[in-house]
Amino acid sequence: MFELIEKLAILIFYILLIFSNLVAILGILNLFFIKKPNINNSKVSNNYLVSILIPARNEAYNIKRCVYSLLDQTYKNFEIIVLDDDSVDDTFKIVSSISKLDERVRVVQGKAIENGWLGKNWACHQLSRLAKGDFYLFIDADTKLQNKVLEETIIEMETSDIDLISLFPKRVTTTFVDKIISVSMGWFIFCCLPLIFSNRNPIFSSAFGQYLLFRKSSYLLIGGHESIKNKILDDFELARSITTSNLVLKLFDGTERLTTFSYSNEKEALDGLSKSIFPFFNNKILPFFILWIIFMSMGLIPFILFFGGFFDIKLSRYKELMTYLIWGSLTFSWSMASYRSKQGIFYGIMFPFITTLTAIIGVFSILTFTYKNVNWKERNISPGIDKSTKAEEVD
Repeated sequence: MFELIEKLAILIFYILLIFSNLVAILGILNLFFIKKPNINNSKVSNNYLVSILIPARNEAYNIKRCVYSLLDQTYKNFEIIVLDDDSVDDTFKIVSSISKLDERVRVVQGKAIENGWLGKNWACHQLSRLAKGDFYLFIDADTKLQNKVLEETIIEMETSDIDLISLFPKRVTTTFVDKIISVSMGWFIFCCLPLIFSNRNPIFSSAFGQYLLFRKSSYLLIGGHESIKNKILDDFELARSITTSNLVLKLFDGTERLTTFSYSNEKEALDGLSKSIFPFFNNKILPFFILWIIFMSMGLIPFILFFGGFFDIKLSRYKELMTYLIWGSLTFSWSMASYRSKQGIFYGIMFPFITTLTAIIGVFSILTFTYKNVNWKERNISPGIDKSTKAEEVD
């Protein structure tokens, strides 16, 4: 038994050696493939109507900031439709007051959730049925946009013939768990995904719900939100649908153009991360377990170097040097990603704690799905749970 454990430890060591250097290389390559949108002195006419579609459930704290950042855009030909998804706060009232000041803003109350749908997907589906634009822009209510971002992305759409543009946002974190989410997510996007292949294989395709700009024709071609109505990670699933349909997806670095204010407390942040981790692996244990082992192993690297002697862990000179190489490569990739995602280099250097805590939360994610206790926005979104409600539509 001891020999088997020793062989597994050696195997994990060499896997981690290869993995650590691979993510460092990918981090460098993605400097060239994840760029910021840029106007480049190009001009865009206002001929295209953009439908800006915002699902909102209990977003009274965020919605005013979001809508006013949209009204401040340099690109002016748009409509804003906010769907109030059975909120119990003043979301509807706030947007209604704004709509009286600007006719481009409209607010509706959503229909009852049909069985088989998740709440956000159902809200977005309703919004798409109301939209009149040539482009559909889905954004989250907790998002604030820099004033040129719509113009920049419309130009990118036209000059590069893109079907879906998404922006990786800057996350403003107010909780400890949210900081863990932000640093881990930044590392995954900037250092783990070979985005050069994002239009060749859907497994490498990614997008973010804070900014999803579709050509209307492309959105309808992939079946819209109806095609992913019971999927929790709607943004990633839509990106994969674009790639599967041989359409063009482009992910930009939006950390200087897009800010999201995600979670207000630790429980909300924990629920948000828990509902996302296991579905990312398509609810399959094996790929989750492999990455879980890698994350836990990354957290153990400095421990082995500095405290291994207390536990009779002895490394040869060669393996000690390789362990330092692993640590250095991981520190480089995590620090670079943390810097690019605007979370600060310090959190990249502290990656052993980040990976260990992320792995622990990953286990919590599996448990919530196992016991069908996946909650978000005061709804149980566990697979197999009836999501229907008694809300009625009011226009």
